[in-house]
Amino acid sequence: MSRIDRELRSPSGFAKHQHEPSANKPTKPRNNRQGLTAGEYILSDRHDNNNQVARARWEFIQAVHRKVPAFGEQLRKDVYPTFARLAGKRKDYWETGWKFPTWQVHSDRKNQLTPLLLAWAGAFNLEKEAWILEGALQTLSIWHKFADARRSLDLQGFRPNVCGQILIGDGEHRFSFEDWGWDPQLSSWRAFGANVRKRFETHLRAYEKRIRTLVQDRGGRRVIARYSVEHMEWLALYHCGDWSLDRILKCSPHAGDKTTISKGLHKAAQLAHLEVRTKRGKLKSP
Repeated sequence: MSRIDRELRSPSGFAKHQHEPSANKPTKPRNNRQGLTAGEYILSDRHDNNNQVARARWEFIQAVHRKVPAFGEQLRKDVYPTFARLAGKRKDYWETGWKFPTWQVHSDRKNQLTPLLLAWAGAFNLEKEAWILEGALQTLSIWHKFADARRSLDLQGFRPNVCGQILIGDGEHRFSFEDWGWDPQLSSWRAFGANVRKRFETHLRAYEKRIRTLVQDRGGRRVIARYSVEHMEWLALYHCGDWSLDRILKCSPHAGDKTTISKGLHKAAQLAHLEVRTKRGKLKSP
């Protein structure tokens, strides 16, 4: 019997999830702050989706997968069989890029899969998040096409892609620097090198200023430089695993106090545009 089969059933019929054993062990502090994007300015599409939020959401999903593995396991166990039966050989049951309401109108008018999907998401306090439901459908579609992805619980369907407006064209961002070169009869290598480096730095600063001015004049917004892997994991445990702040603190004593943990997980939620549950199980804006 699998671990999920041993878990108690909730009124909705979904298994109450347990967590990986390592989640209960105290963790050591680590330098885990990373950049959300490679660039310094946000890439946004016409629907106001942007690569910063997309990356934060993907990091959140990976944290959930590590800390609350029942998230993927229950999607496969409780939702996939019905999805596979309804989708069958249809190629248009779910289309990449669809919104959840579009899929409901096109493929689930009889409301056959929606209740299962909402019950699964609700078990992790995510039923209000349309991007989670859309990511689940994309993941289910991938699993339906590729058995290996289903067996390995591949969650790439939750990884959004953002194609946005280009703020700087190819011709505009070209950078070039030239110098006449070194004449060893007129100057020493040391003097030549110092002069070239000085001119190059001046040229580089002017180039940076020109590019930043162009980007900002065209509505470019700076990205948030760093996020914390640990904050994402705290958010996963608190929001999706129903852990208390006290329990998280017990496993992360280096955090110092519950206030630090609360601030950290809310910062992570803000990056992912996720509504955080309250102590009573309701949701509130980050």
